[in-house]
Amino acid sequence: MSPSALRGLYSHLLKLYPAGFRAEYGEEIQMVFEQALECKQGWSAWRLVWRELVTAPPVLLRLHWREWRRRGFCSAFSTPDLPTQDGRHSWGLAGIEVLFFLVWTGLLVLLTYYDFAWLRPGWYRDLTILGVLAAVLPLPIMLLGLGRGLPRWVYPFYGLMLAYLCHAAWRFQLGLFFAACFLALFVLAAAAAWVNTHRPLPTGVLHLGRSLQLDPLRWSFAVYGAAPLLLLLAYDDGHANNRTPYLFLSALGMLLGGLLYARLRAPPSRVAALAAGLALATWPSLLDRAALTGSVQPGDVAVILGLWALAMAFILIPPVIPGASVLFTRKVKKGR
Repeated sequence: MSPSALRGLYSHLLKLYPAGFRAEYGEEIQMVFEQALECKQGWSAWRLVWRELVTAPPVLLRLHWREWRRRGFCSAFSTPDLPTQDGRHSWGLAGIEVLFFLVWTGLLVLLTYYDFAWLRPGWYRDLTILGVLAAVLPLPIMLLGLGRGLPRWVYPFYGLMLAYLCHAAWRFQLGLFFAACFLALFVLAAAAAWVNTHRPLPTGVLHLGRSLQLDPLRWSFAVYGAAPLLLLLAYDDGHANNRTPYLFLSALGMLLGGLLYARLRAPPSRVAALAAGLALATWPSLLDRAALTGSVQPGDVAVILGLWALAMAFILIPPVIPGASVLFTRKVKKGR
């Protein structure tokens, strides 16, 4: 068979490839084959063609599978548009977003000022009970929020669960192990994103990225969801009694901070609302300690200040990172 016939045979073989692949690489592949064919004669040319025919089926199968996933599979399971409305647009949505803090306020006040005979002292030190309150009971709501595209009202639930896990790791002296697990998770997520550059990410990851793209301060709202746990830690033994109204004032400050965040529109105002709510939720516990002991001890101030500063650091990370990245970009451009 003449070289022209072999080239014709190979051109028909190329028609079996997906249309998009042929449009992008067809001419280049045909040219490479013709250049290789010019160096072959007789049986060498036939061996070249035979090798192409043998290796073609698995390549065709892989390319058509990738094309089907890109067009058919991905379109069938594409991520729907996520809701963009939140508490800034209506009081009803704002009420849904602060319902988390409203329930916790009622729960803390009820357990503090109502005499439950079956409630043993120091129940809040039991990590099992805290785990049920922080993670197990809200789990259906968290799954519902994940299915609905991670709206803003679901973020405090995840923040409280993460705070509980950190607290449990600290209590059991597993902080280093906990940090190593998160580092490993981050490395695996980065590796998966790099390997699957041309593949669709899981729906939950797409929801998270789209949700945070709509409003990066949702991460700050998630950190604010740890406020109920901070209240328990800040009041320690002082919260399970009816000596002073300071726990009620702290819970009310937590609720008002969340409500202001839900309704305000400007990012600096929302961050200030979270900072004020967090301060009102933790610092009154010092007055409770003073009412109990007659004075405020330096150790109490250090504990409350540490809790408040740690939460504030994570609340301020989202608004700081975009500004720092813009400043860095400007510096680089000026340097060039």
